[in-house]
Amino acid sequence: MVADNSVLTTGRLLVATFLLPETISFQVPARDKDGRIRSTSLKNCTPVANGRLSSSPTNTSATTTTTSSTSPSTNIAPSQQQQQQHHQHQASTTSTHLPAPVARPATTTLHPLAAVDTFNGGMLDQDQAPLSVPTSSSRRGTPREMVLASNSILVQSAPTSPSFYRGVSSTGEAVTNVPKLISSKADRLKDQERPTLPQRSSFHGQHAVPPPSILAPPEVKVELGRVFPEAAPRPVLNQPRSRTTDHLSILTHQTTPQRRPSIDSAKVFAEAAWTVEKATGGNIGLHNAVNSIQGQLTKRIWVGTLGMATDSLPDSTRGDIKAELALNHGSIPVFVNDLDFEGHYHQYCKQILWPIFHYVLPDNLRSKGYQEGSWKHYVAVNRAFADAIVESYRQGDTIWVNDYHLMLVPNMIRERLPDASIGFFLHIPFPSSEIFRCLHVRKEVLEGLLGADLVGFQTYSFARHFLQTCSRLLSVESSPKGIQLENTAVNVGIFPIGIDTKTLNIKRQDPEVAQWVKVLKEKYAGMKLIVAREKLDYIKGVRQKMLAFERFLNLYPEWQGKIVLIQVALSTSEQNEVQGQVSDVVTRINSRFSNLSYQPIVFLRQDITFSQYLGLLTAADVCLITSLRDGMNLTSHEYVVCQEESKNPLVLSEFAGTYGSLGACLRVNPWNYTEVAEAIHEALEMKDDEKAVRWNELRKHVSTNTAQFWATDFVSELIKVHGDVQRRYSIHIPLLNMQVVIPEFRAAKRRLLLLDYDGTLLPYERPLSVRAKGKTTNEEMLKIIKQLAADPRNAVYIMSGRTRQSLENIFGSIDSIGLCAEGGCFLKPAGKSTWENQFQEGTDMQWRKKVMEMFEYYKERTPGSEIEEKTVPIVWHYRQADNPSYGLWQARECKNHLEEAIGSIYPIHTIVGRKCLEVMPRDVSKAHATKTIVESLRQQHGPDAIDFVLCVGDDRSDEDMFVYCNGLKLGGGAGNAAAGNAAAASAAAVGADAEDAREHHRVVTCTVGSKGSEARWFVPGVSTVLQGLQAMANQ
Repeated sequence: MVADNSVLTTGRLLVATFLLPETISFQVPARDKDGRIRSTSLKNCTPVANGRLSSSPTNTSATTTTTSSTSPSTNIAPSQQQQQQHHQHQASTTSTHLPAPVARPATTTLHPLAAVDTFNGGMLDQDQAPLSVPTSSSRRGTPREMVLASNSILVQSAPTSPSFYRGVSSTGEAVTNVPKLISSKADRLKDQERPTLPQRSSFHGQHAVPPPSILAPPEVKVELGRVFPEAAPRPVLNQPRSRTTDHLSILTHQTTPQRRPSIDSAKVFAEAAWTVEKATGGNIGLHNAVNSIQGQLTKRIWVGTLGMATDSLPDSTRGDIKAELALNHGSIPVFVNDLDFEGHYHQYCKQILWPIFHYVLPDNLRSKGYQEGSWKHYVAVNRAFADAIVESYRQGDTIWVNDYHLMLVPNMIRERLPDASIGFFLHIPFPSSEIFRCLHVRKEVLEGLLGADLVGFQTYSFARHFLQTCSRLLSVESSPKGIQLENTAVNVGIFPIGIDTKTLNIKRQDPEVAQWVKVLKEKYAGMKLIVAREKLDYIKGVRQKMLAFERFLNLYPEWQGKIVLIQVALSTSEQNEVQGQVSDVVTRINSRFSNLSYQPIVFLRQDITFSQYLGLLTAADVCLITSLRDGMNLTSHEYVVCQEESKNPLVLSEFAGTYGSLGACLRVNPWNYTEVAEAIHEALEMKDDEKAVRWNELRKHVSTNTAQFWATDFVSELIKVHGDVQRRYSIHIPLLNMQVVIPEFRAAKRRLLLLDYDGTLLPYERPLSVRAKGKTTNEEMLKIIKQLAADPRNAVYIMSGRTRQSLENIFGSIDSIGLCAEGGCFLKPAGKSTWENQFQEGTDMQWRKKVMEMFEYYKERTPGSEIEEKTVPIVWHYRQADNPSYGLWQARECKNHLEEAIGSIYPIHTIVGRKCLEVMPRDVSKAHATKTIVESLRQQHGPDAIDFVLCVGDDRSDEDMFVYCNGLKLGGGAGNAAAGNAAAASAAAVGADAEDAREHHRVVTCTVGSKGSEARWFVPGVSTVLQGLQAMANQ
């Protein structure tokens, strides 16, 4: 953790998120009935108030306000006087906390969707006036008595879409009438004269009259029956229309309304005034977290879209917006065409990625053409983000890409900026490999993520799923730390997000919060309160919560009449079936357990103010969260902070990402209704002492793992990881310069030479039987080894994965060299005839039988593969598999099978070699054997005995040996002038420190072949290795 006042990075931090924290509001004339912008002079227009992001994908239920003239037919629209009377009636019947209606200017709000009345299935055309709430004399059962008004909660649909009206046939049966499409303005005007059947109003909007509720304080008479008045609607942003069609939804009606092409004039928006407003959508948690560490950053720059249609904006307007955001708001807008925006967000992100990442496989999957079409939009938007970042990038900048909207961006940037510091954080769950493999572009998505230096997740399980998925689908080597690629490594980290506790505590001091706490306690005096606030989405488990609460009332009837569940259900950008299902359950429970003075469930299908929300959390006796699959549910963190005085318990789903961090909560399986009911009862009956102990544990985590800690931890880890990757896996690993190494070798008094065999001193032989017998040798190689071993200053060790017998058959005639067999399991020091075990005595070898059974299974199913059984390790070779690609796929499956089924029980690890898998004890490796050799030499000749090390290898089994050798501190080093001058010249050539360069030339780690490696140098092939060894032997 970096100190609060320290600077995380000297460069800029570019934070890429789909929606910027800001958006744009235009001052333009109102639209006429046909949707066209009026030709009124702009200077006579009244500025639009700040407010809701009408085109943002997170706000698809905004209110439409127009001042177009009324229709000639009195059956269609009311007069201005009727509308004013209606507003006055609304003001008199709503809570006193609602603001009085304000006359709006002649402006138009633009909406991306048509709303569906879920009570009667009807839709409204954009050219028709929307429905108003019935007056107090109107009855719900007589929809013909309703009137039309201009401020309905229903968003209007496109004029080119059919409007559906429910009527009654001559036989009394319900029928649906579909009017013909209106193809022209004349037909549209003619159609307005036809009588239409008024529709019944929905209960979902801010002006609808809900069923009676008991939420109001007893001493205050509230006509609408609400304790919480609806949050005042955000002022409307006036923005361009999109030219694209309305987005589709998997869970909507089959006849989805289509949005009419844009008829906005670019000239209008070129001349219109505009202002930068704070966006109400986007990743608010990310915005707050990054802003909280702004003092530790040299400069923070946001990169994202405006969340609005931009096709109608001329280039000059776009340039002005870009300049304003860059200069005064630290943001870089990404302009994408409307078609790509809609296809990216509404189609691919919300209908394909979001369900799969939350373990929901839709039963009515779209066609292949639909998936490929939306995938092209997803790629186009990601490419636009990558282009914007690359264009703005400066040397030393740190790039932080966020969430599932931009999973291709890291690799797109890496292709153009190979040395850039790139991090990616996924804010939602990552599914298991069995779910993720159902994605048709699974490989492309994974490769996009692997372009980052660091990939962050909320929990350990999400990170583990990602590692397993990469290993299975991409055939890459994975470890708990990350993914090993051919030329680099991708680190994987766990960074649970938190909340800004300081800011939250300040907001809790608001007098309005205390007022709402008092109101709630007075209203529900003598009762227990269970509170919850979630989006009305399938993954939030609201329906399961209601069913569990019903089970609780049945199992514990003594609590009937003594407990109330207050559920605040927020709207979502996705249309789904949950709303109707939850409403049915709530109605059933309330009808069964309610009486004149009691209602067990208060279901608020609306948002509430933040003060009301904090009041709810403070007054609650239990907070109940039953997510079916969730990332990091921060409501639990806010509840813990608000319970500072009461210290009441938290009931949390085990499928919420928060559960892994909040172990002191009451864990429940939301699918087990009885278990949830018992947890509610346990929370209500819990003693004060236990409450305090549990709350203190929860508070400790919440106050420590804050939003500031999360952002600081991720950025500092990204900078550290990038430095390690650049140092260890740079594609610019230099070619070994023997002219610099030879002087250091010549000046050294005692040298240690660690040489791999297969692939280093001798090319790989194809037939396994020949290699096992040790008959393939190289006379020139043996001659060089003998010559090196004859020098008493040299300690030569052959570090091989072959068996002891195989090495003795090859090098048995050379007594003065040491041998390391079976990847470090056995060591034979120079001048000795006995082998020393490098694994602990009594090590459980029962794993060998299990591994052999598994290897036999895969051998039978992979023709051409072979099993090599050594004394300790067991190796499965698929080099000679009949189908190389199938052999690689089988090796990938076998490795995962080994790690999950055997590696979790026995202390073993799997090494991925050149077309082979080797299993050996976890505490055995070439690095461990090298450590034993070094310690033995220092015991014999003193701590400064070794002053030169040469370590050469060619595959992954040698990498840990390179790491150990790179960390060695050698004694001596006085050398001679020639060695010092050569090292200085080499250092100057690469711009390095002379002393460090010379130290590197005294510890020479070298890999065979140009690839990413922990080694400091590389040589092209085996012949070059032998040439270098010959040059040393001649000294």
